[in-house]
Amino acid sequence: MRQLIAPGPGGTSDRRWLVVAVLCGLLAWLGTGGGTRLLAQDMKAEAPPAKEAPAAKEDAPEPAPTADAAGNAIPNNAAGAGTSPEAPQSLLMLAIRASGPIGGFLLLLSIYFTALVIRLFMELRVSEAVPTALVERLEAAIAEKKFQDAYDACKENDSYLARLVRVGIANLPNGRQEAKEAMMEASDEIVTSLEMKISYLAIIGTLGPMIGLVGTIAGMIDSFKEIAIAGGAQPRPEKVAMGISMALFITLEGVSLSVPAIFFFAFFRNRIAQMTMEATRVADRTINSLVAAAKAAKSA
Repeated sequence: MRQLIAPGPGGTSDRRWLVVAVLCGLLAWLGTGGGTRLLAQDMKAEAPPAKEAPAAKEDAPEPAPTADAAGNAIPNNAAGAGTSPEAPQSLLMLAIRASGPIGGFLLLLSIYFTALVIRLFMELRVSEAVPTALVERLEAAIAEKKFQDAYDACKENDSYLARLVRVGIANLPNGRQEAKEAMMEASDEIVTSLEMKISYLAIIGTLGPMIGLVGTIAGMIDSFKEIAIAGGAQPRPEKVAMGISMALFITLEGVSLSVPAIFFFAFFRNRIAQMTMEATRVADRTINSLVAAAKAAKSA
């Protein structure tokens, strides 16, 4: 051992770590019972052979065999051989069973929410509010000084931009300022109608946690009712667990519906603001170009 630990040319620390590793391994082996087992094997090898144990009494009664439904005897060692533990339920089936009718209502609400989001994605787009084809047609009509064609193009279209330009052209005889004020009023009406569409997302986002709270209260009532019915006896744990599962699952479902609803409400509200800015900018530019073209045509 001293030779291993003694310093030498190179490898001093390696030798020390080797000794420490060997000692740690030996202590671990002794701690896990290795030395005890080895000592027990040595003692067993040196001990004299033990005398045979006396035979069991022959007149001891054997356990009575069990019988099946038909009356046939079944050996005791095979009585429980055919029984198998009940297969555990999947998480999905447990969630459906625990959710109950409140979970069904949340499922229908989530289907409506999904359809509404898809519809809003298709309608609330800048390309739908300010169609490129309409902008090109308006520019071409103003360049050719065909003002009636510009009004007809907006009359045939029902987009955000078309409604603003149509109102602006109709109020141009009263002056440019009156036309812009009329366009602002029309823009406020359009924004109000669009916000009414996305307000259902805010309602769903508010109702989700409330419905989850109803499920929580109902589940806790079921659990405590089972404990109260049991009285001083032990309540059935599966009934208590089912009430708690109902409370937790419905709360989770309500929150899971509320979070995306609030997110998409904010998302589409910003989309409406972007559409309003773009449509108002293009409409003002169109009215200014129309007024300038009309003045040029009049002077000519």
